[in-house]
Amino acid sequence: MPSMVVKQIRSWQIPQGVPLKPPELAFGAAVRLAIEFDGHGYSLLAAELDGDYSLSAWYPSLKSAEQSANERFGPTTKDWETLGMP
Repeated sequence: MPSMVVKQIRSWQIPQGVPLKPPELAFGAAVRLAIEFDGHGYSLLAAELDGDYSLSAWYPSLKSAEQSANERFGPTTKDWETLGMP
């Protein structure tokens, strides 16, 4: 089964106070976020819009991928655009 994007945020600015913000990124940096389903689990994908930072991390559940995104970048569940659910 090919991976399928289930949620995305096309442009997100990292707010102040994000507890596990990647040190390579400044507060206010713009990133594109996506969560893909691969048939077994979920990958959190992040890419800085105007830089070289990227992240790919696998999680066993959608909830754990969203929680990691919240801790690293700051979006809440309501900030995501839902594209499809497997």
